[in-house]
Amino acid sequence: MVGEAEDSQLAAALYDAGFRAAGIDARSEARTVTPDGLADAIAQIRADTRVLGAAVTRPHTVAVSRLLDGLGPEAQVVKAVNTISHRAGALIGWNTDRSAFLQALDEAGFQPKGHAALVLGAGGAARASVDALRGAATARIWVCSADLDEARAVCRDLEVTAGGPTPLGALSLVVRKVDLIVNATPVGSDGETVLFPVDWITPAQFVFDLIYQPALTPLVSGARDRGARAINGLTMLLFQALAAFEIWTGQPAPEAAMRAALERAVVERLSA
Repeated sequence: MVGEAEDSQLAAALYDAGFRAAGIDARSEARTVTPDGLADAIAQIRADTRVLGAAVTRPHTVAVSRLLDGLGPEAQVVKAVNTISHRAGALIGWNTDRSAFLQALDEAGFQPKGHAALVLGAGGAARASVDALRGAATARIWVCSADLDEARAVCRDLEVTAGGPTPLGALSLVVRKVDLIVNATPVGSDGETVLFPVDWITPAQFVFDLIYQPALTPLVSGARDRGARAINGLTMLLFQALAAFEIWTGQPAPEAAMRAALERAVVERLSA
């Protein structure tokens, strides 16, 4: 596990539950890696033949793609990696965010086809979300980032033609004309901050905050208070983990065991 500690520990519980259920002698090790230490961490994984692979979280999902020996199809398009497989001495990068994003929306009962969406952020998760929405025939996609050039790059790389990059200063206009709001930034992980006033949200909208720690972010809480449907990133995390398990092991993931492990971990955190 390569990324931030909170994210890595929760995901590691899922993977370990999967290994146990499948009878595989393997375990996850959560590691916090700084941007300066990323290249060394990847080199260590490459040199250790015992390592099946790695899961990658923010802020490394885009940068790590340039350190690997190859990329899977989705990772090539999105230009971001959240799963690494170690095969025959080569490290291959995969992106399971894209499919997990759509699976989470589907489980929540929201179909993006024909709707307008706002994606907040321009990192790896935002890229995967934008590409997933584009593939699902979303009518218009606006991408908002504090760095407008990064938002432009996302729209250019993923060929977003309806909607497009938008500055933070235009959020008051864009938020009100979309059906789906996706937060793919870390804003809200402190349990306090939001990128825009939640009273801009209407009951007709659907809000998907990809953050899953804390489970109830100010954006999710505020959206629900306004009468909107809103979910966090826990279900997306589960679907990411199921796909990663299959990439690493070549076996079907034990979904029931991994879903139960996620539920236990969340309950433990809430009661701590």
